[in-house]
Amino acid sequence: MTIEFERVTKTYGGRRAIADISFRVERGAFCALVGPSGAGKSTLLRMVNRLVPMSEGAIRLEGEDITRLEPVALRRRIGYVVQSIGLFPHWTIAQNIATVPRLLHWPETRIAERVRELLALMRLDPGTTAERYPHQLSGGQQQRVGVARALAADPDVLLMDEPFGALDPITREELRIELGRIHQATGKTILFVTHDIDSALEAADVIAILRNGALVQFGTPAEILARPADDFVRDFVGGAALGLKLLAQRRVAERLRPEPRPEGTPIPGDATLTEALSQMVLRGTDRLPVSDENGRITGSVALADMIAP
Repeated sequence: MTIEFERVTKTYGGRRAIADISFRVERGAFCALVGPSGAGKSTLLRMVNRLVPMSEGAIRLEGEDITRLEPVALRRRIGYVVQSIGLFPHWTIAQNIATVPRLLHWPETRIAERVRELLALMRLDPGTTAERYPHQLSGGQQQRVGVARALAADPDVLLMDEPFGALDPITREELRIELGRIHQATGKTILFVTHDIDSALEAADVIAILRNGALVQFGTPAEILARPADDFVRDFVGGAALGLKLLAQRRVAERLRPEPRPEGTPIPGDATLTEALSQMVLRGTDRLPVSDENGRITGSVALADMIAP
């Protein structure tokens, strides 16, 4: 489902918290909303499910103005995940996931099937997890259940407000990778609020960078890294490490030379140029053999090719 923001503005007591923001997220895209604290990321996100009303402008889901939809009906089309998770402590995991389907009066057999399906998608064993309680799970497992609950009624859009912010760095990275897999598996349109630009660069299809309630730049990670709109964006997305982060957006296969084919362990064509650079440093070479998905050597990548525009 497409999400379109048209001149969206939110005013509190004469102060503009969101100022005239316009951009469009295509159906099935993963869009990260990033920026410093107080930039307006969460406020903009909550406007989509009308938890925060707009002062001016319009938000459209698949071309339909959200203000013309009844709020409860709108929210049932939108999954919502927050940092605090908010699982009901005295309900089992299965009961937590089934919250919205039961409100929609799904048959119990359909609910049970959906719970099993989502636990499997979250890589949680249905047989050992469904009847447990939230306090019996780790923080990362609880957050997976929160995502499962948001997806339970098969919403069109998934809103995620700093969902992994309270977790330790290792768990946060694991869940970021899992979220990418879930996005590929479900094809949902996702709006993801984060202050972590590295997570946004790795996970998102498009990024909206906000500052003081205004949209500073919108584009793909590669576009933003290659052409930051101003000094603020340049510093925010990478600063001195901007070039290395740009390498992380590009794949070895994009710089492949059919010949020559040097000796040594090949690097996969779908590896990033950052990974290739790391291997060159470790091996003390300026050229690596490259393999395809079947492990067949297809050519090489050279340092000179990697740093070319």
